[in-house]
Parts: sequence; C-alpha cells; structure tokens
Amino acid sequence: MAVATKEKKDAATKETAALQYAADLVHGALLRIGEPTKVSEIIKTIGRNGFDLRLARVVVATHSQRFTATDRKWTLWSRYRNPEHSVERSLLETLRGFGGPLPLDILARELAVVYGRPTESLEELLPRLLSNSERYFVVPNAGYAPVEWLLDTESETEADVLFDNYLKPETIKPLAKAAAGLNATDADSVVRVLDAVGAPVETKALQFLAWKSSPASFDAKAFYCLLVGDARIEALSNQTWIGPTARSQFESQFAALSEREVDEYAESLPTEPSLPLVISSEEQEQIIKRVLKSESTTRASGLLEDVFEVSKGDANYEGDLATVLAALKDDTRIVHVGADRFLPHGAIPNYVHTVPQLLNIPETTFLDAEGNVVDIILEDDGFDGGLDHDVAASVAQDVLDQDLVVPPDGPAPATVRCVLKYHHKEIGTVPLCMLPPDFFPADAPVLQADLVLPGGQVTEIWISNETKLMYGLLDWFMTIPVDSGAVFYLERQAPDRYALTYGEETEPAIFISRNRVNELIELGRRAETEQLPTFEILREIMEHYRKGIEFITIITEVNIARRSTRRLCASLLSGFHCFFQRGRSWVYDAKKLSQGFDKSKRKYLKKS
Repeated sequence: MAVATKEKKDAATKETAALQYAADLVHGALLRIGEPTKVSEIIKTIGRNGFDLRLARVVVATHSQRFTATDRKWTLWSRYRNPEHSVERSLLETLRGFGGPLPLDILARELAVVYGRPTESLEELLPRLLSNSERYFVVPNAGYAPVEWLLDTESETEADVLFDNYLKPETIKPLAKAAAGLNATDADSVVRVLDAVGAPVETKALQFLAWKSSPASFDAKAFYCLLVGDARIEALSNQTWIGPTARSQFESQFAALSEREVDEYAESLPTEPSLPLVISSEEQEQIIKRVLKSESTTRASGLLEDVFEVSKGDANYEGDLATVLAALKDDTRIVHVGADRFLPHGAIPNYVHTVPQLLNIPETTFLDAEGNVVDIILEDDGFDGGLDHDVAASVAQDVLDQDLVVPPDGPAPATVRCVLKYHHKEIGTVPLCMLPPDFFPADAPVLQADLVLPGGQVTEIWISNETKLMYGLLDWFMTIPVDSGAVFYLERQAPDRYALTYGEETEPAIFISRNRVNELIELGRRAETEQLPTFEILREIMEHYRKGIEFITIITEVNIARRSTRRLCASLLSGFHCFFQRGRSWVYDAKKLSQGFDKSKRKYLKKS
C-alpha cells in the first residue's frame, strides 16, 4: 500500500511540475507578445508540439494567480500591479514572476503598463536601477537578472555556504551521485547532471554542486550565464533548472494534461470568455480564408476553438458555434458539407454531383409486328396481385426509380439495414431511397462524413441529397464475395460519422449467384445486340424459374440484364396473359404467350 501511495504521490508531483512548465511557457509567450492576446497566438508563439488550445485553457484555469482574461484575450495579472508601489519593487516582481532574465525592452514595456506611462520613459529610467551591480547583473543575449538568484560563496566551508544560501544537506545529498563529474565551465556536464536527475533541480543547489567541484575558481555569475546560454537547459519560474530529459517528460504529459476537466476550477475562471460571440467583418474574412487555404475539410468547431478560443463545455459554446456556422454559410466562396464541415467552393469531387452512367435507365421503345408498343406501362391501379404494394417497398426502389417520401414523425433510427445491389457494387454507391428519409441530415445538398469500416479503418464518404446516392464504398464492396444481396448495417454515431457492420448475411430475394449474374449480363448483351424489348428479357428470366419467382427477385435480375423501372416490370406482369401469380410468386406460362396483351388492361395504360 505504501509503495502504491508513493507512486501516486510521485506521479502527482511530476504532473504538477509539467503543468508549471506549461504555465511558464505561456508566461514567456505573453511577455514576448507584450499585450493581451488570444490563446491561438500564444500557442503559435510557444511553438511546441502538443501544446494546443485545450492545454492552454487548463493552464490559465489552474494558474489564475498568473493569468487573467480581458475582452476574450489573455494577459498577465502582473500588469495590474499597484502603481503606487516603487518601480524597483515592480521590477523585481516582474523578474521573479518570470523566473529568468529579461531584456530591457520587455521590462520597460511591462512596467509601462503598470504605471500607465510611455515605454520610452521606462527605457530611460530602468538602466539606472539595473546598473546597481549589488542587485542586478547582465546575462549576455538574455537581459538582466537579480543577484539574489546567485549562490553566495563568501563563506569558505560547505556548511556555511549551505547556511548562507538557505540550503539543507538533505536537499543536496540525493543529487550528489548524479553530480559526479560536474564542471562549472562545461555545459555538457551540466546537461548530463540534469538528465541524470530527470527532474527540476533548485538553482542554488545546482550552483552549490558546481561550486563544490571547484570552490577556488567557481564564479556564480558566469555559471548562471552558462546555463542561460545553452538551449538544452531551461529555467522554471520557481528557480529550478531542467535538462532535455525532464523537458521531454513534461511535453509527453501535455496530451493528458489537456484532458483535465477545468470545470472544477470554475471559481477561478474569468467571466469575459462567456460573453456571446460577435464576429466582426474582419474576423469573418479571417475564418473564410482559413477554409480557402486549407487542404482538407475545415470544421467550424475547430475555427471556434482556434480563432475565438471557445471550447466544448463553455457556457455559450452552442450559441457561439451557431454564430460561426452562420458566418461561414453566408459566404459563396465556400460550401457547407454537413455538420460543421466546410470546403472551398469547387472542392467537392465532380462525380458526387452526378448519377453514374451505369445507373441510368435507358429510354427505349419497342414495337411488335402490328406496330404496338411492347413494353407497356400501366397505372398502379392496373397492377395485379398486390404489385401496387410491392413497387412501393423501399428495397424495390433504386436511384432514378424512387418515390417521393415524406419523413415520418419522430427521430430517425440510429441503425439501418442495407442490401447491396449489383450495379451499386460495381461503382461503390448506396441508393438513399433504401434508407429512412431522415437517416442522413438534409442540412446541405452534399454531405461529407466519416465511415468506420468493419476492420476499424475510417474512410471518407459523400452523401448527395441531390442525386440521392451515397458514394465512396467501392474498395470495401470489392472485398465482399457476394455480387447481389449482401446485407450490411449502417449505424449513425454522429451527424457526420457512421459505422458499417457486416456479418455475411444475405437477402434471399436479392441474392444472385455469380454464375447467374454472368448469365444475366450475357442476356443483357444479347438483348442490346438483337434489340429485344424488356418483355423478352422478363420472359427469359421467368422461363429460368419454372416454379415461380418473387417480384423483388424479378426486378433484381431484370436490372442486371438491363436497367429498368419497377413499374415497367409490374406492368408487364399484370398486362400479359402469359404471366400469372401463384401465391406470392409469379409464373410464366409459355402456352399463353400467343394471347399477348390483356385487353382488359387498356383502361390502365399510362398516357405518355
């Protein structure tokens, strides 16, 4: 139990140190920028992998004593110091707050904000204060630092040096082994020591170890400048130093730190970021250009977070997201592709805007010897044997041969059953008429979405509310051994994310074996060469099934031979004597072929 408790405590200590390191990076970025700034600009100034908006929000939320917000921008609390305090006091507090040397221009700019004076006046005043060598020293290429950060080495014994610098032997003892070989004039040796420790080392403890290695020649100021001058070594605001190993460990924790719930720190969060978002014309142009320059899909939620620094969970998130969506939809240079996705105008693939030629239904007219139309079309009232209901079934419909459907009341189902049809396998499409009308959103003419395949891979799909097709499944369809009748399921996980599952189930009425598919393709070729009417295609198919065939199988096989409509097949079955129904199946009687068209159906013939 004690071991587990110690491990937990050590993990918490490392996490706290990593969070402080992240806060120091934010602090340094704000000093360099010099004014209240959006988090996105702070992140850009920091320029570290893994340091994102979410981490920055955790940092500012958990370090409310260092950072505050004003007008949707973040700034340093140190800029609100009491202007009645002396300049020297504010100067020291600015350096201590950062924990490292700062150049004159930054110090002057920071104090100018505190005292409400021109920066130039502070640039004239500060050099006089900073020239006091008993209180400050110059760090080449870095600026000024207080002498209080240097080890006091006036005493001669180790015990006295420890006492004079408020150091304790128990602080030094754990570092002694790692400090073997430390050289006060060799940065490489310092890096080796810091990496061996693998954690922040107090600045005076590190200086003491360097002094101990060579007391006679040790120069605290020169050693401090050596540390600052090496990019591998970094100072933290609590007067500790870290090397590359500790820095890498801290950066490796950024992702986990960014997932922290900041609601628990709600009392420390400023109120300004909760104001409703108002987008200026300049900001609207900025987010439009982000979409135009992007090589991939841009999400409004990403723009809301990156540009306006509003994240999911913020009080006004939904309203602010709606504001960004409205601003993006208002510009004709970009196009909304569903959910919060946007692309530059013209970026949608051209094939998404058209029905593939393979799915087109040819318009043909075939006449018999007397000049009568063979492929007759009847009104639905003239259909026999319940065909009026069969043609309305969603599984019977297909693109370019679908009925208008009014979405039902209530929410759309989360999971739908799909049946693969031959032509759609050939081109990787799914007809939307097979699905409930509200399964996919209708908030854009063309939708872009992610589809999780059975193996876990994620592929991009397009859903066109114009062509009534879903595109993008060709590669996965090619892995299915079934040409027609394979059953798969689509589950909606989000408005723009779906999951596909497949368990080798088939729909018996639509399942066609590969050998039979080849026979039907050959029948289609012959019908094209010999200019056979669809009636002849239907008759040959019916001859193949002497015991009868269901309507859905009929239209499935007819469509493999030649793309045809449901109502043409239903009209031929109902309009000619040679076809009749036995139970739910349709049967062909060759003996009645000569009787031709059933004249009682003339009143139902559809006017062209």
